[in-house]
Amino acid sequence: MNKRELVLQRKKVLKTFHVPGMPVYCKRKVNAVFISPSNSSEHEAMKTEVCRRLRALKCEFITEAVENCSGLRRDIVCLDTGEIYEVECDPKRAARFKGYVVNVILVDRKSFDINMKVDL
Repeated sequence: MNKRELVLQRKKVLKTFHVPGMPVYCKRKVNAVFISPSNSSEHEAMKTEVCRRLRALKCEFITEAVENCSGLRRDIVCLDTGEIYEVECDPKRAARFKGYVVNVILVDRKSFDINMKVDL
């Protein structure tokens, strides 16, 4: 994929998401990690780590964005590939994504380590 096609791909994916609680024309800031106060500190730390690794791969992303069609909030969306990443601390909550095209990253709270390996 050349540079022009990559920019068009990123814009296409970005147009399908918006800021929570705002109209669909309000877009999320790219490559910024937004933190939700309703999430645990482990959840937010892992979300930040995943975003850091995406930037290391020179990928662009948005966080805590709402899909325009479904209204579902997503933790991380990679604009380069369109992949959605959901960080979960509870295996029961992670099971709700079974059958969806979502990459679930499960955080073990008991042995949580900020340097945990995340395979992207």
